[in-house]
Amino acid sequence: MQLVRVETCGCAEGYSRDATEIQNIQIADGNVCTKLQIPIYMIFPRLFTCPTLISKNFKIEFEVNLVVIFQDEYLVTENFQIILNRFT
Repeated sequence: MQLVRVETCGCAEGYSRDATEIQNIQIADGNVCTKLQIPIYMIFPRLFTCPTLISKNFKIEFEVNLVVIFQDEYLVTENFQIILNRFT
């Protein structure tokens, strides 16, 4: 499982999008039992995350990518966009 920060800057000429992997956690390895529930906990690193920010010419967004690699090296990836909020 990967936490990715996506920064987008733009103007009339076009947009530039840069994705940076912030954290990578291995959840399971080997022959995982069928129908076994695996709890997933990811503590976001404070220095590399911030609340989601969307303005006219600049965006900071976050995604969680779930990556499954099978025994024959077949790779399946699913991306989930998340919104981070900071409450005081």
